[in-house]
Amino acid sequence: MENRFGRFAVPGLVAILATLQAAVWILLQLKPTFLVSLMLLPPLVWEGEIWRLVTWVFIPNSFTNPFWMLIAVYFMMIISGVMDRAWGAFRTNLYIFGGMLSMIIGAMVFGSLALGLMLYSSIFIAFCCLVPNYEIMLFFILPVKVKYLGMVNGAILLLQFIDSPAMRGPIFFSMLNFFIAFGPGLVKSVKQKAVVVERRSRFESANQRDTPHFHKCHQCGKTDMDDPHLDFRVTEDGEEYCTVCRPRQQSAPVS
Repeated sequence: MENRFGRFAVPGLVAILATLQAAVWILLQLKPTFLVSLMLLPPLVWEGEIWRLVTWVFIPNSFTNPFWMLIAVYFMMIISGVMDRAWGAFRTNLYIFGGMLSMIIGAMVFGSLALGLMLYSSIFIAFCCLVPNYEIMLFFILPVKVKYLGMVNGAILLLQFIDSPAMRGPIFFSMLNFFIAFGPGLVKSVKQKAVVVERRSRFESANQRDTPHFHKCHQCGKTDMDDPHLDFRVTEDGEEYCTVCRPRQQSAPVS
């Protein structure tokens, strides 16, 4: 797909979305009622207001506090550059437009809410998976690795999904593109880790068997490496027995 359609990719798409969000935020400060014209309302879309299929993405998360708006734009500018370098513009576009399409289908077909916040959450979690050790300055002061912020974001989404039935649709449809993009890799990673653990266990078991020992029971074969609490003694027949087998050997009938 990238070979055929890569030339149509928009570089810095996340940054463009951030800029449009900031512009809409300023517009809403001047005319708050304009918000209704941007929301994805299926009945109005069926009546011909097609622009609503796109404009819901530009609705900012915070309508009153300029500080949180600046934080959101700051994060999205960082995410834009990193994702374009890690994935390339085409794959980043495909991920974002796929998330938008999924949420539009959820709203138009299943009556789910189309919330820009949920779309940006899926973009942020993808960013955290791509560069988990990338450090950002939280509140412009505290350096934090994004994987921890991604875990917090994921935990919040999970709690919302469990606690709020109204949010289950938006969360499901917004994260669908994430599971399509990262699901196969996560499953493969889990399988590889299981194989590594199994191989390490076999290696350690083999090393334990090959470890030299000082004492070995003539009857059961246990050594002082198998159980360091065992006591070994040499009996009259010249063989060495552990504390468990020695009484049995001594009480055995002599033929």
